[in-house]
Amino acid sequence: MILKELYVKNFRNIDEASFIFHPLVNIFTGNNAQGKTNLMEAISLCLGGSFRQSKATEFIPIGKTDDKTTISLKFTFDAFPEKENIIEYEQKGSNVKVTLNKLSVKKAAQLYGKLRYVVFVPEDLFIVKGNPEQRRAYIDGVADMMNKIHHAKLMEYNKALRQKNNLLAKLNAPVSDYDRTMLSTWNESLARLGVNVMYGRLKHFYTLREYLYNIYSKLNQNNEQLTAEYFSTVMNTADFDYSDTDFLYKRYFEELENSLDKELIFRYTVTGAHRDDIAFSINGMNSRDFASQGQVRSIALALKLAEAEMIRDRTGDSPVVILDDVLSELDEYRRNFVINSITGRQVFITGCNVNDMRSFSSGKMWNVAKGCFTESK
Repeated sequence: MILKELYVKNFRNIDEASFIFHPLVNIFTGNNAQGKTNLMEAISLCLGGSFRQSKATEFIPIGKTDDKTTISLKFTFDAFPEKENIIEYEQKGSNVKVTLNKLSVKKAAQLYGKLRYVVFVPEDLFIVKGNPEQRRAYIDGVADMMNKIHHAKLMEYNKALRQKNNLLAKLNAPVSDYDRTMLSTWNESLARLGVNVMYGRLKHFYTLREYLYNIYSKLNQNNEQLTAEYFSTVMNTADFDYSDTDFLYKRYFEELENSLDKELIFRYTVTGAHRDDIAFSINGMNSRDFASQGQVRSIALALKLAEAEMIRDRTGDSPVVILDDVLSELDEYRRNFVINSITGRQVFITGCNVNDMRSFSSGKMWNVAKGCFTESK
């Protein structure tokens, strides 16, 4: 997928701007709060929704509530480079209209997974150093990009989990036979749905980490050995065979049934796919506790680049890669890798320090100041 042209009007601090992009590397430099990330957000908004998860009313510039926000993005797919497509996003007040090739789309999020893109933002460092919920959300997002069925299964699971937890919150010891039967019924549903969620995650996680290991080895010169493991609270282990779904279901159901005493104490479901985690380690040391900021950033960046490679190989269409404020805390070798060694796909890079870009060899570069974009010649 290649983004060709972009037009933006009345979006956050951008009054009006238009771009003809380079098919490979596009770099935007400037101080903080000048509009670099806003532009990246405008691109992502057309491809499947704001990576900031912002409300539509936040896009309208202050003092221009009566004006219309307009974003127009032209692009081509790898398989049909001669056919130009156009996404148009229009918003006035809280009313939003999205069209793809003049056909109405109910909301931009429906394009997620159809229009392939990968975004790195500084908040992605929490995939490595944050809480388990953030790591689960990341791998669910990867699975969702690859297969929309995963999102539906996850929603079903979360709904069943809420209903069981609501029941647990109301129970008092001793638990009646009726309530035990109700809990067991919910456990059957959670086991069935939980196995689907775990399967959807692991199907892509085990593939993703092979790409991750390869990219991380190129990102560092110190022969650091990165490992990533998915830990299941049901299996109480990492790296298990997820293909035997009948066995997983039986084990899952048994673990839920045997957890009743704990659940009555805590008043929520203590084991399952909603409690699983991913651990990253460098040379056997847990990255959440021992990795430097540069190492953490390198892991998060390698994850995103691995995701892009996996999407390309699985779908045949190279995703657009957006790297927002990616270069800070990276040494010169890693900065050079990001700027000049990411090949085979279109990349958008933002940064504050123009000196970080001095190894830039080919592509286009813009300077950003107060929502205005000046292309470097």
